Amino acid sequence: MVFSKRNRIAAIGLGVVALAGGGWYFFGKEKPQAAEAAQGGEQGPPPANVVVAEAVETQLAPLSEAPGQVVSLRDSLVAAATSGKIEWVAEIGAEVDEGAVIAKIDPADAKFARDEAAADVGRLRARYVYADTLLKRYVGLGEDAGESEAAIDQMRADRDQAAQDVARARVALERAETNLQRTDVKSPFAGRIVDQQTQIGEYVQPGSPIARLVDTRRLEVTAQAPAGLLKSVKPGDEIEVAHGTERIKAPIRAIVPVGDQVTRTLEIRLSLPHADWPIGSAVRVNLPQTAPHRVVAAHRDAIVLRANRVSVYVIGEDNKAKQIDVELGAAEGDLIEVIGDVKAGDKLVIRGGERLRDGQAVTVSQLIADAAEA
Repeated sequence: MVFSKRNRIAAIGLGVVALAGGGWYFFGKEKPQAAEAAQGGEQGPPPANVVVAEAVETQLAPLSEAPGQVVSLRDSLVAAATSGKIEWVAEIGAEVDEGAVIAKIDPADAKFARDEAAADVGRLRARYVYADTLLKRYVGLGEDAGESEAAIDQMRADRDQAAQDVARARVALERAETNLQRTDVKSPFAGRIVDQQTQIGEYVQPGSPIARLVDTRRLEVTAQAPAGLLKSVKPGDEIEVAHGTERIKAPIRAIVPVGDQVTRTLEIRLSLPHADWPIGSAVRVNLPQTAPHRVVAAHRDAIVLRANRVSVYVIGEDNKAKQIDVELGAAEGDLIEVIGDVKAGDKLVIRGGERLRDGQAVTVSQLIADAAEA
């Protein structure tokens, strides 16, 4: 197709108009969006949701860990108190009450001894009655009895000796009855059978071990510590004991003032009235190195550890986070001493501070007044 000169000029004019309109669309229309994006950048990130806890003023002391273990207050190797053949022993792991039968000894020999002792009591009692009656008869006759004073004294001595023989026979009978009762070996306290020292069919003598019984309810912690660490504590003080991730406060029951000649340490005993920890398990006892002193402390979760920097975030009245560098001191439980521009009552971030920046606005979702309860 052949265009005339006039048609070519008209086509070029239409193209210029189209280009002008496209430029207005791309450049003019996009300009407000860029402005809006720039305006959003000036506003910064949205407020972060955080949980805060107040710093507290309390008494803390630097702590030193001492290894220890859980022990039972009563751990007995129960033995036989009479001889005989074992007929039954409680199973390992059995839980028994105080006074419960944990083993049975064949009672045949004990019954024979009891019956023999009972017969001796009857025989000697009859001899005593005869001697006492004879003495009373001659004493009642007086001079008409025809017996001398020496003969009467001999009768009296025979009567008294017979009484002593009866008393001795009664003791033997009680012993035989006791031995018969001891054929039922009973638990001296409530606990668990943790070991069988003898088996059915074996013959035991008095003192032969039968079973090991451990009280699993009354527990203690025993730990060895240098004497220097025990100068700052006394019986009755409560100190922290850790078993795995579990931590509790336990009172000191006793400090044994006799040192180990090899390790040069003293033993400390702590009561565990409510802990349900296995006997023999390892624990850690946190002993104060010095006497406690007043400090400003924060919850452990408030501490922010980054490269070559230890800090906390303090929330001001403008709800903005201020990062403050601190040094750490004594610790106890979830509290740790913070040394720096932090005072009691300051609101410290304990949740949500992982990505906080200095000066960033925050929204406090929860305030915990006492850091120790966080």
